[in-house]
Amino acid sequence: MPPPPGRSRYDGKRMPLAEYLALPEEKPALEYWNGRVVQKAVPRRKHARIQRWLGELLGPYMRAHGGDAETELRVWFGTARIPGFLVPDAVYYAPGKPQGDDDRSLPPTLAIEIRSKDETMAAQRQKCRDMRENGVDVCWLIDPETRTAEVFDGSADGEPVPAGSKLESPYLPGFSLALDELFSVLD
Repeated sequence: MPPPPGRSRYDGKRMPLAEYLALPEEKPALEYWNGRVVQKAVPRRKHARIQRWLGELLGPYMRAHGGDAETELRVWFGTARIPGFLVPDAVYYAPGKPQGDDDRSLPPTLAIEIRSKDETMAAQRQKCRDMRENGVDVCWLIDPETRTAEVFDGSADGEPVPAGSKLESPYLPGFSLALDELFSVLD
């Protein structure tokens, strides 16, 4: 049976890591977790606007504080029980945090996931937990539909950020993002 329109023929298939690594690049990106290929959701307008805005905000922070920031970087989680690759919507590496190389980017300081309409919050929360358990210092989960954010940081496991508050983390000293400002790009 052919895949649904716009989906990869590899989406949902189990395969060895070596076979995944030999697959051609696709958009949306193909992730590999627990021995299975999962294609990221097709980003829609709200998702894309938030992702672009986050990239624009992380750029000046990176220039002022050092480190590196990227969007849709394929990250290698080689320390996981079952090694794999995930593609967070945005990442930031603090100065001194090992980044890996072109073939194997290592877990970042910050990983940001933006929920798309066809992704469940439960699946996105689990993805944030998996990343945290495997080397990411802090993960922010942003839901453009409900205009909410959750933090996975230290002892916080999906802690909601109150409306009118800011996304902040001790791993990004001096970085502060007001949720109202973030979600204003949707208006």
